[in-house]
Amino acid sequence: MSLTRNKQNLSGWLDISQSLTGVILTLFLWTHLVLVSSILLGADAMTFVAKTMELSFLSADGHGYPWVVSTIAVVVAVLALIHVLVAAHKMPLNLAQQRALRKQMSVIHHDDTKLWVWQAITGVGIFLLLPVHLWLIGSAPETIGPTGSAERIWNDGVWMVYVPLLLCVELHAAIGIYRVAIKWGAERALNNRSRIKKIKTIVSVVFVVIGIASLLAFLPYAS
Repeated sequence: MSLTRNKQNLSGWLDISQSLTGVILTLFLWTHLVLVSSILLGADAMTFVAKTMELSFLSADGHGYPWVVSTIAVVVAVLALIHVLVAAHKMPLNLAQQRALRKQMSVIHHDDTKLWVWQAITGVGIFLLLPVHLWLIGSAPETIGPTGSAERIWNDGVWMVYVPLLLCVELHAAIGIYRVAIKWGAERALNNRSRIKKIKTIVSVVFVVIGIASLLAFLPYAS
């Protein structure tokens, strides 16, 4: 009985940890996209945002501290790793579990289960692509800006990483927030699940459009 209770307590803590880290990472993602979209307002706006992130207003010479951005990248990496580890306990990791899931989905057509599968698939994509992005940013934070970012994105071909990463993180984050909202009672507050799904879709599309527009806005600054 005690063993069962301990397993339930552990499962509960894992669920809370997964939800908490997921919400934090999603809020960071959306904030990050909004800050990057400053390029849509021009080079000066992007430079201001980049320097502010480096706490330039606290340095005597106004150049800031690029290591702050590297630190943020490390923190995001740690949170993402924790999120992956706690989410793994619900993943179908072996062939038997995967077969059971496919069989269930062929018999029971449940929309939320399909969303969960898409979340798992995009999670794998993020797991492969996010470390590349964090390394590029964290190892050379001083290059963040209109010219440096444009050089990395378009001249170095990193857009081939950023575009699929953008699609994966936005779909994954939107589904995750939807599932957290359902789990913690937003369905009752908003009356029905379909309304939350519409909000999820709108938010996801908006941020994908912002992300793609921002990537394209760097093109004129590529040498």
